[in-house]
Amino acid sequence: MADQSKRKNQNRELGFGQKAYSKSTRLISSEGEFNVEKTGMNFWHSLDIYHELISMKWWNFFGLITLMFFSINLIFAFLYYLSGVEGIEGHVSSSAFDQFATSFYFSTQTITTVGFGKLSPASNLVSLLAAFESFLGLLGFAMATGLMFARFSRPSRSLSYSKQAVIAPYESINALMFRFSNKSKNQLIEAEVDLVISYWNADENRRVFKTVELERKKINFFSMSWTIVHPINEKSPIYGWTSNDFKEKEIEIIVMFKAFDDTYVRHVYDRISYVAEEVKWGKKFVKVYDDSANGKIHINMEKLGQTEPAQLN
Repeated sequence: MADQSKRKNQNRELGFGQKAYSKSTRLISSEGEFNVEKTGMNFWHSLDIYHELISMKWWNFFGLITLMFFSINLIFAFLYYLSGVEGIEGHVSSSAFDQFATSFYFSTQTITTVGFGKLSPASNLVSLLAAFESFLGLLGFAMATGLMFARFSRPSRSLSYSKQAVIAPYESINALMFRFSNKSKNQLIEAEVDLVISYWNADENRRVFKTVELERKKINFFSMSWTIVHPINEKSPIYGWTSNDFKEKEIEIIVMFKAFDDTYVRHVYDRISYVAEEVKWGKKFVKVYDDSANGKIHINMEKLGQTEPAQLN
């Protein structure tokens, strides 16, 4: 039973299946996204408007909201224009352009429920359109407010990783290392890292996942930088490997991070991976801490991924 449990922990399945990918497929991108694309669904099943609205970039979001606001007002302005601008009390327009402009201004006042007082409905048709537009305006602004709150409250990725991992000397052996830090001001506690090495097994024609041991996998306070160290000893699945082995076996080093955000009282999860081309041999990270002053520890984030040559054991 103990041997079976040990084998289960060492050959870990992360949820990607056994043969759902080719040899060169990268499972997790450098941005921490899963490289999965689903096809074979109809348009409505594949459409996830809410996810798109809260995950798109801010300037795209504001651009979309602005476009929708002007588009809806143009539609209702056209409807008011067709219904007769004389149905809008307070208009002094004469030309067709002025009449349409008056209809547009009346629409913007109606949808926002501002109502400056100069323009008001003077016919049943215009009143009916104004009532419907007011309802759409209340519903639309409520949805926009909810989306804004969801976007602000959505956890953002606050971790900064070194662009590359390194094979560096460690005690009397070598070790696989990478470094990362929390770039925001929120306080992370009970931080924990799992490191899984994935490589292509040509004999079995599948990708193998191995959970590896770390020098330290958990810390109580993650307020500075953290260098993750996997000693390459006899227990390591990459013991005796060279840089050519990394490339030939299409190795991918998968990092899974979790912690508790003491500032926002929530759990934080993150992931990233390094492939063979992003692992530098005979390198070590430079010192990231500058001379302390004012009684504080200073971390130079620009040096987080900087390396220097190192003689391997």
